[in-house]
Amino acid sequence: MILPHCDDLFLKFFDPWYDDQDRARRGHPATRPDLVRYDGLVGRRVEDLATLSEDGRKDVLARINRMTEAARNDWSELLLETEETGLAWLASIDAHYDRERIQEIIDQSDADDYANSYLVTCCEFGAVLGHTMKTLMPRLEWHRGWPYWESALFDSETGTLIPVFHWAVKKMSEYGIDDGFAGKVEVCIGILETGTES
Repeated sequence: MILPHCDDLFLKFFDPWYDDQDRARRGHPATRPDLVRYDGLVGRRVEDLATLSEDGRKDVLARINRMTEAARNDWSELLLETEETGLAWLASIDAHYDRERIQEIIDQSDADDYANSYLVTCCEFGAVLGHTMKTLMPRLEWHRGWPYWESALFDSETGTLIPVFHWAVKKMSEYGIDDGFAGKVEVCIGILETGTES
């Protein structure tokens, strides 16, 4: 079974919820690169990157937190009783969503419904990715964007943005189905710790 490409799924399920201004601000036709480093952002505060008002940023953070809590509820059976949410839970969720499950979600999702299963599952997984990475590397902060899945983790020490919700769309597609997201998180943190991708 071959799943659709992440960019096709993004355009089908996510792009309709942008207005023209948000689409132009996105700067990418569909999914973003996994890491985006800007030399000019090294040492900057996350507040310096803000494109939303303070109230808008609070609203986005509340939405991200709600998605994290929804993931804890929806995927509680994948969380071992003795563990905290972390890499093991992330790996369990990743393994749970195999090609067959993902295709079922795609097939049952109505792209005209903001609460469709594909969009919600991706957003929950993106929130879990963000929560896990922030737990492992507390210096990471949310750079909050709109729509809320345009939010990315920001590392001031390296000037790097990590668009974890876009990672989630990649996971739920042929492009990233086999990436192994617990390992991907560890590699990403290693890159940030060393300041190099080699």
